Amino acid sequence: MIKITLSSLPLLGALTLACAEGLEPVPFQGVGGTVEYRGELPASTEWVRVGAFQELPQTIFELLDFSAISDPLPLDSTSAPYLLSLEAGVYRWLPVVWKQANVPLPSGLRILGWYTGTQDPFGDPDSFLVRQDTLTEGIDIVADFDNALTLEEALEVLQR
Repeated sequence: MIKITLSSLPLLGALTLACAEGLEPVPFQGVGGTVEYRGELPASTEWVRVGAFQELPQTIFELLDFSAISDPLPLDSTSAPYLLSLEAGVYRWLPVVWKQANVPLPSGLRILGWYTGTQDPFGDPDSFLVRQDTLTEGIDIVADFDNALTLEEALEVLQR
């Protein structure tokens, strides 16, 4: 049992004031939106995630060097919300990545689409800005399971 006396009230007050500032919510900084799934989800799916790149990758090795990657997305609906914590800055490529179960990286990866600002999953990538202490919302992506690209094919499309 805690016993509060008159002499402990100033200390209790100081602790309360000190804790009040520490309880302020920390703003989320990054990007969020919805991934719309098209096509048939393969039975061999291990996970689907959203990745971010500040520059367009030029090689397979760069393609595996995400600035950040999301947690696995829910797959039990025709769409899934996502949030991705990112440093402030401009991002030029935001792909949806599919991983085949029991197949090692990188051969088990496919690109299902990327942020284009349109309903075309493989159109020209659209850039977006993440501001300090701000969630950039409405960055929606179409992911097409029926037309998934290998990493090599994705690089070819990006370099056109």
